[in-house]
Amino acid sequence: MWTNNVDFVSFAELFNSKQDKIRVVAYYYDAPINKLAAAAPSAGPDIFAGSFLQAGMQKKYFSNLNSLFGKKGPLLRDAFYEPLLKSCAVGEKQFLIPVSFNLPALVFYSGNYESVLGATMLSFDAVKEISRKFNSKNKNGVYTSMGFGPLWSNDFLYLVFKDKGVYFNVGVKEISYTENMFEKSVDYVKDWVDEINEGVKNEEDFAFKYLYMPFYNQVQNNRCLFSFASSREILSLSNDKIRDLDFRWICNDGKIQIEDDFASIGIHSKTQRGLLERKFKMGLENDSFGIAGGFSSLKAATEKIFPLYYRVMISNTPVADLLAAPQAFPANWERIKKYVVEPYIMAACSGDDSKKKSINERYEDFLASEAK
Repeated sequence: MWTNNVDFVSFAELFNSKQDKIRVVAYYYDAPINKLAAAAPSAGPDIFAGSFLQAGMQKKYFSNLNSLFGKKGPLLRDAFYEPLLKSCAVGEKQFLIPVSFNLPALVFYSGNYESVLGATMLSFDAVKEISRKFNSKNKNGVYTSMGFGPLWSNDFLYLVFKDKGVYFNVGVKEISYTENMFEKSVDYVKDWVDEINEGVKNEEDFAFKYLYMPFYNQVQNNRCLFSFASSREILSLSNDKIRDLDFRWICNDGKIQIEDDFASIGIHSKTQRGLLERKFKMGLENDSFGIAGGFSSLKAATEKIFPLYYRVMISNTPVADLLAAPQAFPANWERIKKYVVEPYIMAACSGDDSKKKSINERYEDFLASEAK
């Protein structure tokens, strides 16, 4: 098995301990699909497991797994979150089985629960209005508390653009994107910053003064109301860190955007509870969250089993009908996003002309640094 997710190494050990007919040997590679493309035709693993495997479907690296479903197969399509299952297929052919996923959320201090009373999930517009009420200044007109600033997080800005329908296509030497939706997203963020927090400088100054600490500490001193984080980051926290925190999923226009790096593999549906039990028995619950670093792609496991181990989920179970799967990306997308796409978005939204390199100038610099 080739994987870019270390949790699958533990899963392989569990599988090997349960029987003696087949032994799984796990090898870690940052980009298993790229590794296969560079290997000899006869080389390669029996199993791929991890994130960003969808590119392999177009290259026909995977076998058709339709036989695992239906009357003769062990898996039921209705047991999975439908958007994830569809994103692992081409037409009617199922080439991958989704394993786990993560969702974006806004964290807040439980002492500020009244501020979000009645909100089971948070839309962008709801965040704006709640933040407006939370904002306060001193007699000199300087912000002493601020609900939330979209410029505080590159990942949050990327979520806004993704939610607004901006698609990024990564080529060998260039990145293209839907320019009209990109410009509309820039305008949306700028309007938010100006309307709620009275400009870029206020958000940046506030972040410099008060937000130099981890996301879970930022909301505990009442300086800000919300901090942006992934379900992976939130539910990996130890009990003492999460005890006074709560969170809400970000659901905008009826969609909760699944994060780009969801994991996939061929896996039997009955293994999910055993994996969680092993993690907690070995004291691994704070090393990584859930199954392969995320929620299970099996609805019953996430809805019924996860809350037994992660108590904070009891009131925050993902709603299946609202989930939206990401587009397919190349194996190194997380690095491209971090070093190229997100800085480009931030520069566009903050209006910092000194940082406004084109996206392809940034991509060229990235490729050069990767080649060293």
